[in-house]
Amino acid sequence: MIAPMAVNDQTVTPVSFAGQISHAAATAARYLLGAVLIAMVLLNVVNAVGRYAFGAVLIGADEVLVFGMVWMVMLGMLLVTAEGRHIALDLLPARVGPRTRLLLSLIAHAVMTLACAYAAVQSFFFVQRIAALGQTSMALGLPMVIPHAALVVGFGGTAVIALTLAIGDLARLPAAHSPKDRD
Repeated sequence: MIAPMAVNDQTVTPVSFAGQISHAAATAARYLLGAVLIAMVLLNVVNAVGRYAFGAVLIGADEVLVFGMVWMVMLGMLLVTAEGRHIALDLLPARVGPRTRLLLSLIAHAVMTLACAYAAVQSFFFVQRIAALGQTSMALGLPMVIPHAALVVGFGGTAVIALTLAIGDLARLPAAHSPKDRD
């Protein structure tokens, strides 16, 4: 564990190099997802203007928007999981001591690991079947493996992140007890 140090009357915990890299990657991913979302909105506007003003549509624009949104959601899920920002009810964790709160977090991360790993494996088998069939999208002829692979990446990555968080919870569990703990 990295010990906090006092700097200018403030306690600062030094961030590890891996933590800095992780933070930089998450920030870059967030900006990239934001840029993709803006591009998708612009594509939608151009398509709508073309359709209603000129009677012309961009072939495949709807497919690109749907596939892009699927990828954005699944990649965003990785960021949300890593940062612990899933929508949650914290009524119980807010009313218990640190050890119980950590146990609840460990259970939640373990359940998330199992559920996402199961979903990733099932998605992988589905992607294999789609690839074997050679299925393509209707408008653009894109291989359907591309949008469906987002599920494998999203659920698989989330399972790995949740497992890492569960291991971290488990490692912190012995130190989580305090004399004032209400457990």
